[in-house]
Amino acid sequence: MSRSPSLYVDRNTVLHRLTARSKLVLLLGVFTTAYVFGHPAAVFVPLAASFIALIYAGGWRNFKRLAYIIAALFLVGFVVWPAFTASGGPTLLHTPVVTVTRREFLFALGRSERIAAFIVGGLLFVTTTSNEEIVAGLRSLGLPYAFCFAVGTALRLFPTFLGATGTVQQAQAARGHEVSGGNPISRLRGYIPLLIPVFMTAIRNVQTQAMALEARGFDTRRDRTFYNKRSFAPADWAVVVISLVLIVGSVWLSLAGFGGI
Repeated sequence: MSRSPSLYVDRNTVLHRLTARSKLVLLLGVFTTAYVFGHPAAVFVPLAASFIALIYAGGWRNFKRLAYIIAALFLVGFVVWPAFTASGGPTLLHTPVVTVTRREFLFALGRSERIAAFIVGGLLFVTTTSNEEIVAGLRSLGLPYAFCFAVGTALRLFPTFLGATGTVQQAQAARGHEVSGGNPISRLRGYIPLLIPVFMTAIRNVQTQAMALEARGFDTRRDRTFYNKRSFAPADWAVVVISLVLIVGSVWLSLAGFGGI
């Protein structure tokens, strides 16, 4: 059986009770903190805070679903990033093929942690915010409804895409094509035959949704109302203030030379 495609986890936590707008500001604070610093120790702080908050909000299942993607991006970045900085400091690894210095190691680790922080922070947001709240929150910020609808649709199709991947994987496993065994390289090779049926399934779902919208006379130019429109509570204002302090403080510390390599 396929797992539930939705990334939203319906719980009654502090994060769930916040409005989408305040959580967007908090997400901006996490992204800014992870972006302005380069040292792995400084970037690890927003990454660890986002991960702990994700577990608290009940997002462990979502994290496991994307763990392979996060690990792949982390490892690929860790291998590629040293080529984008100058060498410096003592040599940590020396082989006939490659030499890694301390600066290259810290640069690659910090950049990989930054990408992981972006993914985990975004995953925390969609875990605690339903698609309807996201669309209503973006619209309340004055963004065009067409853009808000596109964001909501993309977030809705992403878990559907993951669900289609699981369904195709099970269908191929029933035909004798196993992708879960072997070393990581063998697993990556095993996923290649799944690409075409997965993308065809995704395209078919998009076409079906487009036809359903046209059949209902969908028009993004009309004014929209939202059933569950929420106003700012004191907790939302507190989160906004903390996030702004986080953004300004991290930028100021970065300009002062803190958190560099």
